[in-house]
Amino acid sequence: MNFNTLAWAAFCFYYRSVGDMKYGKLMQDDNFLDILRNKPKELTPVEFEERVLLGYIQVQNYDLLIGHKLAEGILKELVVLQPDVAALSNKTLINCDLSDHELREKINRIYSTLCAINGIWLTGASKIAHLLNDHLFVMLNLNISNHFELLEGNTSLTNWLGITQQHALEVTIDFQDSGYDSSPERFLSEKLGYKEQGYQKSLVKFLDEYYWLKFGDNLMVPPKWVPELVPEVELVS
Repeated sequence: MNFNTLAWAAFCFYYRSVGDMKYGKLMQDDNFLDILRNKPKELTPVEFEERVLLGYIQVQNYDLLIGHKLAEGILKELVVLQPDVAALSNKTLINCDLSDHELREKINRIYSTLCAINGIWLTGASKIAHLLNDHLFVMLNLNISNHFELLEGNTSLTNWLGITQQHALEVTIDFQDSGYDSSPERFLSEKLGYKEQGYQKSLVKFLDEYYWLKFGDNLMVPPKWVPELVPEVELVS
């Protein structure tokens, strides 16, 4: 993958998602993310349900939400997973060594524990993992999973990071070779206005937007055609 492809995906996804306002609202809240990642015991089921399950994942099953039981169950698992989350806090998709067995175990334990929770399915589980470290955990849905055959045989979700890590490295190298002195994620966040909203999207999130358009929506990225600037025509009154 090259940077131009990622940039087109980011541009198109901006409009598809209406500026990705729901995601942005959550990622701007540093205090909430800090508690979620480092002190999940301090979150109430009500707050987690409102901010994450309803506002972000958009769980619609009332039977699962009733009495905040789903939120309570997820928070219990996050408390158990917190040591793994803390150990991975400085890891990114670019710098993590996926040949490290202990690191792979931690990553897989977080993904698999969340995926085992009834009611949030694969997409919801990976979205929660992403909130725990948005620079490392890549989101996933069934269309993308089926395309890469991630859940067939003995393939683990950590292999998904291997695929995305390769794309992240390709994009970063291409970006640097093009003469830019920033980073792909900083450049795109500034150009698309996310920095003005108070946060910077990660390279992981921009990759997810490409996968979503390409394999979820089955759209061509970059677009097959883009309109050229039409010269202004002076109207004769």
